[in-house]
Amino acid sequence: MSAHPSDAIADFAIDRAPHDATYWSREETLGRDALRALQEERFRAAIAYGWAKSPWYRRLWGEAGLKPGDVRSLDDITRLPFITKALIRQSQIEAPPYGVMLAEGLGQADIVRIAMTSGTTGKPVLIPFTQRDYSLWMEGVARSLWAAGVRRTDVVHAAFGFTPFVGLFGAHDVAERWIGATVIPGGAWDSAIRTDMIPALGVSVLMGTPTYLLRLGRLAREQGHDLSLWPVKKLFVTGEVGPASSPATGVRLAELWHAEVHEFCGTQETNYFAWDCGHGHFHWNEDLVFPEVLDPVTKAPVPEGEPGELVVTDLMQRTHPLIRFPTGDLVAGFEAVQCTCGRTFRHFKGFIGRIDDVAKIRGVSVAQSGIEHVIRSHPDASDDYDVEFWSDADGLDQVRIRVEPRVPISETQSAVLARALEERLHRTLFVSMRVEIVPQGTLPQFELKAKRIRDNRRRAT
Repeated sequence: MSAHPSDAIADFAIDRAPHDATYWSREETLGRDALRALQEERFRAAIAYGWAKSPWYRRLWGEAGLKPGDVRSLDDITRLPFITKALIRQSQIEAPPYGVMLAEGLGQADIVRIAMTSGTTGKPVLIPFTQRDYSLWMEGVARSLWAAGVRRTDVVHAAFGFTPFVGLFGAHDVAERWIGATVIPGGAWDSAIRTDMIPALGVSVLMGTPTYLLRLGRLAREQGHDLSLWPVKKLFVTGEVGPASSPATGVRLAELWHAEVHEFCGTQETNYFAWDCGHGHFHWNEDLVFPEVLDPVTKAPVPEGEPGELVVTDLMQRTHPLIRFPTGDLVAGFEAVQCTCGRTFRHFKGFIGRIDDVAKIRGVSVAQSGIEHVIRSHPDASDDYDVEFWSDADGLDQVRIRVEPRVPISETQSAVLARALEERLHRTLFVSMRVEIVPQGTLPQFELKAKRIRDNRRRAT
């Protein structure tokens, strides 16, 4: 297939083909100057589309004192106000069901797919896709699968329920429709059925959240299976802290499954935006989604490579263009790298945690990814843990972590493990934390995104 038009990704046919045998898309290897020019072109088109096709943007930008033509390049992006999830929810109350998530001129007959956020922090957000924009969503993850070597000879299973959560749907559909692999559906399967069907059907590519694939692998091993003999050669994880942010999680997955571990991530509201190339870097789809890393307090841009709050602008979506959307994530930043894979996209340094899951404890920021990495780095700790932030009788912030052991152990051994973890956590994160070793099976089990943080601190009134 020829290269994409530079001004937009056209309506894809269902048999979308890769750019060549090595790279799915020509944009992956553009020179930095050419890539910046493409970003600028697409950003200007997105701004013009927002003014023309969205009363919500016209109102939001007008209230900020902007007029059409005021924002001419990405250098002007900080002049634009944020389009927050709260604003999106309010728009869907004022103009149900889609609000700002459906541009003017589009109707129900144009929509081929509906996604929906979980609503864990408020009313769920509905996200409609036209055929063009769902194909664009697929484009964001096709690069990940192709770079990892997924081909039509593979047998692919995405281990998730077929719900309006669209996080794994794009990868499922790319494998089936574009790459031409054999795709095994199993939305209603429980873990026991999966441990029967994965080896029976010759699944070579398995997808899911890190938490669930760790749980599934442990179950298979408990049933007496030798996973080194299974056909699974590649794992793809998404939906929560993964190997890019917690290397110990990647090591555990690889050792458990005897397989390569790959990661892709994104937001349902925008696109898949980052993925590993297999050469040690986590590339960002810079031609599709423009990232900003901002100081969480001042909202000013931080220097290149520094951590901060992630804000993204979708350069290509037309069903629901999102311009300056705060994701709610704290990230480690970006850096330009010369990757041996030949791709020129910048390296994304990974997630620190959700802003809601990063707590200031006695002056030190504590994130779930840091806690998880320490726990999963210890050979005697299982994959399962939870964290509670709480206030003691004097009103001081404290941290309590419950961890299950990898195998049943005595009270004396539990005490030794607890002390070892406490010392590692303090040495790594510079905060004293109390660790409690609890019996296996005590903590909740999760099949999609795990919720491991509870903040029960007393708030000043």
